[in-house]
Amino acid sequence: MKKILIPTDFSTCAKAAEDFSFNLAKKIQAELVFLHIIITPVDWAKLTKEQEDFFPETKSAIANAKEKLKVLLSRAESEGIPARKLLVFNDGNEKIHKYVESEHIDFVVMGSHGMYGFKEHMLGSNTYGMIRRSTVPVFVIKENNEKTVINKLVFATNFREETGESFRSAEAMAESLGAKLEILFVNTPTYFMETNDIINIGKSFLKEFSNYAYDINIIDAFKEERGIIQYAEKSKADGIAVITFGKSDLMQYFSPSITENLIAMTDLPVISIRKVKK
Repeated sequence: MKKILIPTDFSTCAKAAEDFSFNLAKKIQAELVFLHIIITPVDWAKLTKEQEDFFPETKSAIANAKEKLKVLLSRAESEGIPARKLLVFNDGNEKIHKYVESEHIDFVVMGSHGMYGFKEHMLGSNTYGMIRRSTVPVFVIKENNEKTVINKLVFATNFREETGESFRSAEAMAESLGAKLEILFVNTPTYFMETNDIINIGKSFLKEFSNYAYDINIIDAFKEERGIIQYAEKSKADGIAVITFGKSDLMQYFSPSITENLIAMTDLPVISIRKVKK
């Protein structure tokens, strides 16, 4: 059975991700793992019950989190979805992505305000860190998201060989979601190519890395993000998938900034697939 990790702080932003994850779990018959991290002023696990009373605000926050996690688990039970919780206490250095490996997670679903601004503030440090570091696909869900399932998924690609393994991951993901994958190349002035060249390169790429036959869709735009969003809206897609590169690849065609900009510019779910290292 697949596992979906949902890091949550119980905000309206996180609720959108929670709602989406319930529908996703039903569709792919997955287990939900709700993760909530509480920043504690001391090592909470080492405190006695009497010592906990010295930190009433933290104690209250923990009780509140337990109650809200209980509500989520009750909802999952009522909808026939296997689910469990992870309530973690830490001193502020806890990293969400480490639970992907320890819990054998297949997908991560996170909420985002997706507002413009400095990157750390635009996505929040947790979401921003996850799309850079996660070894599994990260679904970023906006507060205004109206999509309950993903039946049609636009995958934007540059057909570069080094992204081939990531494409295979995207294809496998789409298959598990039961979603139709639409392949898109955004032709920009910076990386302009003639249509025939794009088609030829695309066919060679797909022949090597794909298991299915795909049409190659091309759209002209000044910026990659604008082209992706325009095509997604025109094709009535339910989501957008892009490859996110690590810190050392910021100058690549699909750098983290494009993923982040897409999140800021569209209310559609954006799925970040980290570039697979050979």
